Order: sequence, then structure tokens, then C-alpha cells
Amino acid sequence: MSARHLPALAILLAASACSTLPGGGPSAATLRQTPAVDVVAVTPEMAEAARAQAVTARSAALDDALARLRGPVVNPQFQLAAGDTLDVTMWSYSALPGANAFTASGPAAMPLGSFTVASDGAVLLPYAGRTPLAGLTLAEAQRAIAARYAALRILQGPTATVRLASSPQSDVLVTGAVGQPKAIAWGPAGLTLAQAVTQALGDGNATLGQGDLSATRSAVRVSVTRGGAAPIELPIATALEERIPLSPGDRVVVRKAPLVEVTMLGGGTRRNGVIGFAKQPALAEALAEANGLDGNVANDHAVFVLRRRAGAKPVLYDFAWKRGEGLIAAQQFPLESEDVVYVAEAPIVSVQKVIGLLFQVTLPAQVLKG
Repeated sequence: MSARHLPALAILLAASACSTLPGGGPSAATLRQTPAVDVVAVTPEMAEAARAQAVTARSAALDDALARLRGPVVNPQFQLAAGDTLDVTMWSYSALPGANAFTASGPAAMPLGSFTVASDGAVLLPYAGRTPLAGLTLAEAQRAIAARYAALRILQGPTATVRLASSPQSDVLVTGAVGQPKAIAWGPAGLTLAQAVTQALGDGNATLGQGDLSATRSAVRVSVTRGGAAPIELPIATALEERIPLSPGDRVVVRKAPLVEVTMLGGGTRRNGVIGFAKQPALAEALAEANGLDGNVANDHAVFVLRRRAGAKPVLYDFAWKRGEGLIAAQQFPLESEDVVYVAEAPIVSVQKVIGLLFQVTLPAQVLKG
């Protein structure tokens, strides 16, 4: 290229640096001077305090969840409803019509079988016909059945024994990341969360998958919804290890999703985008997951975490890696969901990009003209 082309090239480079190619985001200086955020320079001591506070908060949340779930089992006065299945046995000194007479001196047991409460609230009993039971307790149902047989003079001094075989209204439904949802019967002996989840998981492939669960970016958590209260959530390990009684009608949802999602931005990172984590990550872990800093363009003096706060200005956490303290702080500083990690480009990068483009496009044309 001839010397007469150099001044024109210099002018073109200067103009292109300002307008042709945008940089990878705002510069470090621009971020630090933004009035819309509170800038906090993070020290190792501050990062360690934030980590300890996060550990304490997680422990307190877990203790609160366990305390709420371990309260008294909610088992209101049970009343029969459509869909309930009953096992009925009659006791009497006389036999049912057509049966052999008793030879024993005392009352004999006569199993009648299993009966399901129909949509009209009644069951159809042998010889007694339609007998309304919906809305009755088990004790009231026993008295109603016995009174029915006595009133029709089918049996002499009858007594009924009613056992609840199954009741959809008391079932514990386990759904979510367990394959097919499963309704598990809640009986008088009770049901624990570990029992319900274990029965629903089957071989576990639908939830846990193959390999080491700790290697996945998704955390498996279990939530319990009881009555009209808000769901109570636990890590699956706690749900399986602790003895947590369930109440009739509880709803259990198994979820498999990242516990924390962080947005990585800036020209200084090798990978931009939203990254999920199965546990709360430190800043250093998030940067490693984004394949680290791009050594060719990253301004390693400018690594930031932007965090929103309810009712207050966002906070911009500034990590001064040029003194090594930033790296130490990054190993401890815990990230939260919706945090934005930003690594700025070095100031010269935009010019370098333009030069590279011009060497590919402009110089061949200039050479041809010369």
C-alpha cells in the first residue's frame, strides 16, 4: 500500500472506532459512574460475611419449613363421600336369609363385602338395598347400617363393622417430575413424605436420571401443599431423610429445575446467556461455568454483579481483581437468582475489532486502486 493512503486510513480507523462496530457493552468507567445504582466495592471480608449470611438464611428457611410440616397432622372429622370404598361386616345372632342357621351360642360375623359410595351418596347393601351414607362418620355409618337391617327385620340385634378401604378425598397426590402422577392412599397408620415420594419415584429415572445427581445443573426439590396454605418446599434429600408426617389430602409436587439462574453478559466473557445452578454458586463458579474470561478482550479489572433490590436502587458490586482481592472475594461471594454478572471489555477492543475488519475489507480495495 502506498504512503498516500495512510492518512485516509487513519481517519477511517478513528471514525470506525466510534461508530462502525459497537463494543461488547458499557465500559467499566461508565458502570461505576451510573447514578441509577449504588456501587459497592467488594472486599474479601464483605464477601465472606455475605456467604455466612446466605448459609444462615438457608438453614433458617429449612428449619422453618420442617417446623411447619411437623406440626399436628391435619385430620378433620372424616365424613364419607362419593367414591369412598367400605368393607362391611355384620354381626348378629341370626343368619342372613338363605344362609345356614348358626350353631354357635354367640353372634357370628357375616362379611358382606366391599361397597363404593355412589354419586347419590348411598351404597347398595344385600337385602337392605339403598342406604344413604354420604356425610356420615364411620361410627355413624355403622349405626345407620345396623339400624337399616334391624328396621327391615333382616337380622336379629345386628351390629355393623365398617372399615374404610380407600378414599379419594384422603389420598395424597404426588405429581411433577415423577413420570406419571400417583395417588397414594392415606390410612389410619399415617403416611410420611419419604414414603409418598419413594412410592411415586419408582426406579427414579424420571426424576434423578442417570449418573451422579450432583453433576446436574437442576436441583430436585419437593413441595407440600396443605389445605389453602402456601406450598412448603424442601430439598429432596431432606424430604427422604427426615420423618415428616403428611395429612390426608396433601398435595406433593416434585420439581427439577435450577435453584439459581444467573445472567452472564459482557464482551469479556467467553459465554453469554442465562446459566442455571443446582445450588447457590459463588461468583468464581459462575465465571468458570461461562468458560472463564476471554483473555484477548476482557478487562480483568472490571468484573461486576448487578443485583436488584425491592423498593431501592439496584446494587452494583465491583470486584477489584487487579489487586488479587477481587479473586479472593469472588470465591466467597454468593450469587442470587436474577443477578447479572458483567465483565467489561478492555477499552482498546473496539478499535482492534475495526482494524481487523478493515484489514479484511478496506485494504484489499485500497491496494487495487494503488
